[in-house]
Amino acid sequence: MPLQKHLSAMPGAFLCLGYIVLASNLAHAEDEVAEPPLAEVEVQSAPVPQTTEPVVHYSREQSVVHNDAYKQFIKLQVSLATGTKNALGLNSYEQAHAHYCALAGESHDPDAQFAMGWFYSMGKGVEVNHDIAARFFRLAAIQGHRDAMEWLDKEPGNPELAKLPACMQKQEQSVAQILFRKRGPVYQLVKKHAPVYGVDVDFAMAVIAVESGFNVKATSRKKAQGLMQLMPETQARFHVKDAYDPEQNIKGGLSYLRWLIAYFKGDVELVAAAYNAGENAVLKYRGIPPYPETRDYVKRIARYYKKKHHEVKQKSAMQQADIIPTSS
Repeated sequence: MPLQKHLSAMPGAFLCLGYIVLASNLAHAEDEVAEPPLAEVEVQSAPVPQTTEPVVHYSREQSVVHNDAYKQFIKLQVSLATGTKNALGLNSYEQAHAHYCALAGESHDPDAQFAMGWFYSMGKGVEVNHDIAARFFRLAAIQGHRDAMEWLDKEPGNPELAKLPACMQKQEQSVAQILFRKRGPVYQLVKKHAPVYGVDVDFAMAVIAVESGFNVKATSRKKAQGLMQLMPETQARFHVKDAYDPEQNIKGGLSYLRWLIAYFKGDVELVAAAYNAGENAVLKYRGIPPYPETRDYVKRIARYYKKKHHEVKQKSAMQQADIIPTSS
């Protein structure tokens, strides 16, 4: 359980002591700000293509320079718990909620989005609303916020049911743009390899966003690994030796997508369902399996990739798989 949740469950003096310990640990970590996940995949020096799309990304590096919202948020928790002053001049969680809501809406800062998720998850400054909490954690996770990914995994709410506060309505309209804003090295790798494999760049980007939130080191409880969350058997099937190597992972994921696109004749929903649950499950149920996780997965893909049909560009794609699926 993340440290903030542990502290929120502590009574009285223990709560204050916990925050003081957190503040002490934070002081020692001032110079150890986590690098954004994408920094780990800067394996190419190719310039990012110019685009006329609105710039909606607010990187962790920008946050460190301009606001450092994540560290400020932790310090704010300490000050509000202990009744001490803070750099933001906020005296209550209600004021903190208003501050971070404005920041999340204006700059799309993932740290501010994470803070908003925390407020709604813990009921600080607002009533508890796990659906809204899940939505904010997902917004931050899409941008690679690691803590948001962890909280989203444990959050009981359904982000699809959430109605965001007024300050975020503009953000809600531009969520899809986050995936297609030319995300540096990951985008460059996808753009380089996707056409070779006959996979739409936007489709591959949507899969990466939903699978890992662009986290190169992402590892699921089921041992799926890397940007495209390749299972060990999928790694072996498509000859991926290091799933945490961005280029190997993307090439392996694209190989699997190409195979699925050919096998399911370009039906995007079936391809997405098979990528999540396996092609055998899709064959067994003759469509999207009735698993809640898979049905939610297909909806999340559709949120970012609007096409229902993907052109089948590689007719021989199935022949490159090591395993031919059989219904079970």
